[in-house]
Amino acid sequence: MITIRRALVDDVLFIAEGIYRAFLLDKEEDEQLHTQWIEILQDVCAQPNTHYSYTNTFIAELNGSIAGMMIAVDGEHYREQRDRMYPQLKSLFDVAFGVGWDDMEDEAQPGEFYIDSLSVAEPYRNQGVGTALIEHAKNIASQLHIPTVTLAVEPMNTAQQLYRKLGFTYQRTITIFNDEYHLYATK
Repeated sequence: MITIRRALVDDVLFIAEGIYRAFLLDKEEDEQLHTQWIEILQDVCAQPNTHYSYTNTFIAELNGSIAGMMIAVDGEHYREQRDRMYPQLKSLFDVAFGVGWDDMEDEAQPGEFYIDSLSVAEPYRNQGVGTALIEHAKNIASQLHIPTVTLAVEPMNTAQQLYRKLGFTYQRTITIFNDEYHLYATK
């Protein structure tokens, strides 16, 4: 059985690992870079008012084990929370992507509930965990009276099939860290 709960500060290592997987999915593994990212991301995730905060994160548990995570934010607060953590992550992003937030489009706008990062741990994939997290985001948006749920995905990511199945449609292409992403939104 899949249950979704708000993350706790004790979950920051799992959140940091999930963000790392979401960002560097197609990059070659570098142990030193991994260690650097995880240390800094844990600090950022432990803070209550940053974009990657545990307070913006939902944890999926499958049969009592942590299986996945999703960071989802109200677009009304996106820029403010993103800018609060940027100084802490700038050096990592500049090294990993060659560009920081200064050159990046906003991924979310007011009136949107934005799914920023979604990651399912390897042993729990293809068991409905990602679907449960996305449906949870849609329910929260409804409760908050936010009309649209959005997410950005790399063009070659096969998860686009799932997003379409769950009611998302392609809106436009946006540039995030020098790469093109497809922005999807609920109908």
